[in-house]
Amino acid sequence: MRVRTSISADGLAAEIEKELARDITASIREGTDLLKGRLRADTQSAFKGNRLPKAWRGNVYPKGQDSIDAAGFVAVRKKAAEIIETAIEATVIRAKGGRWLAIPTEAAGKFGLKRGANGMGATVNKRGARERITPGGFERRTGMKLRFVYEGGKKGGRRAFLVADQAMLGAGRVAKPYQSRGRGSRLYGPAGQTIVVFILVPQITTRKRLDLDAIANEVGARTAGLIVRKRSS
Repeated sequence: MRVRTSISADGLAAEIEKELARDITASIREGTDLLKGRLRADTQSAFKGNRLPKAWRGNVYPKGQDSIDAAGFVAVRKKAAEIIETAIEATVIRAKGGRWLAIPTEAAGKFGLKRGANGMGATVNKRGARERITPGGFERRTGMKLRFVYEGGKKGGRRAFLVADQAMLGAGRVAKPYQSRGRGSRLYGPAGQTIVVFILVPQITTRKRLDLDAIANEVGARTAGLIVRKRSS
C-alpha cells in the first residue's frame, strides 16, 4: 500500500511570504521606535529641554498591514527641524546689523515679561505674559535698568556686558532689586552690588552636538539583526 502526499508550491510560497512580511514589519516597527527613542534622547541632551525632543515622530508604512517592503520613518516638522539643524553642524551665529548677541547668565532667570505686559500688572506666572528671557524682558520683569559696560576681548575681539546696579541675588540666584532688609541683605553691602545679567558678543560658534547619520546607521544595523533573529527563532 502506498500513501502519496503533495504540497502546493503556490500555497507554500504564499505562507512563507506572509511569515516573512510579518517578521520584517515587526522588526521595522521595533527599529523605528528604537530610532525615535535615540533621537529624542540625543536631542534632549543637545538642547537641555523637554519639549523639542517630543517633536520627533515615527511611522511605519504601509500602515495597518504587514509587508516585505515595510519601511519606517522618523521625522520632525519644519519649525523644529530648523532648530535641530543648528546642532547637526558647527554654526556661526552673528548679531544683525553689527550689534550684539545677548547671552543670559544665571542671574537673568529663564523668563521675562512681554512688551506691554507690565502695564497690565502681569507677572511671568500669568498665562501669555512671559517670553524667553531678553534684556528688555528682564527690565520689564524686575523694573531694573540694565547698564552697558564695554570690555575689549582677547586678540582684538569684542565683548561687553549688561549689568544691574543696586542688585542682589534672590531665589535661584536670579538678580532682583536690592532690599536693605530681609534674609541675606547684609551680604550685598549698604546699597547692593553690580551683577552681570547678560554677556554681549558679536557672534558665537555652536559646536556639533547631534550626529544623525551615526544614530541612523547604528539603529539600522540593529534592525537588520532583529529580522535575522526573528527568522531564526
